[in-house]
Amino acid sequence: MRRVVLFLIIAAAIVAGAWFLSGVSGHVTATIGTFTVSTSAAFAILALILFVVATVIVVRIIYGIVGMPRVGGLWRRRRRAEAGENSVTRVLVALAAGDERAALKQAHRARLLLGDSPQVLLLQAEASRLAGREDEANEAFLALSNRKDARFLGLRGLLRQAIDRRDWPQALAIANQAEAIQPGTSWLRQQRADLALQTENWAEALDLIGPDARRPAYLIAAADAESDSGRALGYAKQAWKADPKFAPAVLAYARRLRAAGNEKRARTYVTDAWALSPHPELAEFALALEPDASSRLKVAKQLVQRNPTNPESRFLVARTSLDAGLTAEARTEAEAALADGINQRRLSLLIAEIEETERGDTEAGRLAQRNALRQAASADPDPHWQCSNCRAEHVTWQPKCSSCGGVATLQWVTEAGTRTVPAIIG
Repeated sequence: MRRVVLFLIIAAAIVAGAWFLSGVSGHVTATIGTFTVSTSAAFAILALILFVVATVIVVRIIYGIVGMPRVGGLWRRRRRAEAGENSVTRVLVALAAGDERAALKQAHRARLLLGDSPQVLLLQAEASRLAGREDEANEAFLALSNRKDARFLGLRGLLRQAIDRRDWPQALAIANQAEAIQPGTSWLRQQRADLALQTENWAEALDLIGPDARRPAYLIAAADAESDSGRALGYAKQAWKADPKFAPAVLAYARRLRAAGNEKRARTYVTDAWALSPHPELAEFALALEPDASSRLKVAKQLVQRNPTNPESRFLVARTSLDAGLTAEARTEAEAALADGINQRRLSLLIAEIEETERGDTEAGRLAQRNALRQAASADPDPHWQCSNCRAEHVTWQPKCSSCGGVATLQWVTEAGTRTVPAIIG
């Protein structure tokens, strides 16, 4: 409808123009050298109009011819950009589908068409990683890190590569560079904390982790790594306050109190911890300075006074009683532990030792020992430290598992297979 109206308007304008020209009277005479041209005014006006139109057309043609290379270049660049964007889309689809060959092929094509733009470099790096070509990925991430507008992206990729190859010092250096560019980034802060743990920079880890259930383990490690005795005591005290029933935390604080000459406070905290959660390492600390078996038995009874029926309490009193020559008292505690349902290897071996000490080399004694040793062979394992990640067993608690490198993963496993001190489990 619009075209019809436009056509009618143009036709009307032409008719009006023709009618106007037909009504113009007069003549126009032009002399050029020896030539003289005379015509009507209407024809002269029409000729002038046609001349102007022809001039405009010729100028446009010349301009088009002159500008053809530029227009062609624009057209080629547009087509190249469209092809590059299509390749970028195909890379994204291939990455989402896990098609490493297609992703790598389209990433190379996108880079060829669009050049080293941040988006293309990032896709090139991710496609190379998916295909297992870490060298190509590293080259792309390095190119990103050399661009001012995309440096953080490049550093993040390089950081991930360093972590994958477990190059912790390099990863920490890259993380610190990234922090300088984008300070306060939450994921980077957590990453730096993890790297500080891997490099055993416990003090820095404590500054970065914030609230964390594994904090007592970090504090113990920081105390052990600290050369300044005052700061070490401060870390140990924080660990004890964070979890006063966690034996390694209590012992970290108690040992430093003992070293500082505050034996009374050290024993008080160990006794309080035993009342909450008995542990053989607490008993070892409490009895370490006693000169003979009798004094060890006395201290053991004082230690278990507030929690006497716990299996650890019964075993400790039985062990120290036997060492002090009180076999009857040792048997009473051992049999009470058996009656409580405790079926640990160490308890069976202790009973065998009691039988040997009390009955000597008699037929009844040998029979009782054999029964106890047979029971030990099928008894539950003794309580021990075990990594929750790799299940490796450890003689003593450590902040990091020596087998898998897990941080704060060691748990105290009891005879029933249950794990205590869940506060440090991450």
